Amino acid sequence: MQQWKKKQRALLLEQRTCLSTAERNDKQVAVMQTIKKYLTKQAASIIGIYWPIKGELDCRDLAAALIDDGWQVAVPVINKETKTLDFALWAPDTEMTMGVWNIPIPVQPTWVNPSYFLVPLVGFDEKHYRLGYGAGYYDRTFAAINKPVKTIGIGFESARLETIFPHQFDIAMDIIVTEDGLHVRNYGL
Repeated sequence: MQQWKKKQRALLLEQRTCLSTAERNDKQVAVMQTIKKYLTKQAASIIGIYWPIKGELDCRDLAAALIDDGWQVAVPVINKETKTLDFALWAPDTEMTMGVWNIPIPVQPTWVNPSYFLVPLVGFDEKHYRLGYGAGYYDRTFAAINKPVKTIGIGFESARLETIFPHQFDIAMDIIVTEDGLHVRNYGL
């Protein structure tokens, strides 16, 4: 199964990088507008975002707009001891340095516990399980959180799979957002 996931991951990442600039921009706008519309209906809180790598959709402009709407925004920082993600407050003017995998992290982090998380998807399935890069950081992080949170997976509709063959530690996203819209998980599945 690990070989299958590795092969799917490579295929989906290649598809993502082959998008034209116009296609990517159109999909980016559609996804971020859908997320903004959804979050506008929620009480402002703390939202964890991600720093885009490997062709992921970029939610930083959305994050800046959310800050203007009264939200606090946090970025993930890999905790090397627990192999989970800690979240540090971020704003467009935050001084950053390079962290693990050269992903920028705040120089002077203020740690927070988000109530919402925007989570990048390499792939996803009908039951809202995500295919990530394979390190398990998000699953371990969500398993360790002891309060209600809302997980919002962000990706491309072309990354939809019949199944990712989830294992017992995988945690399904509450919502998936692609350029085709917002998909709320059916908890009866």
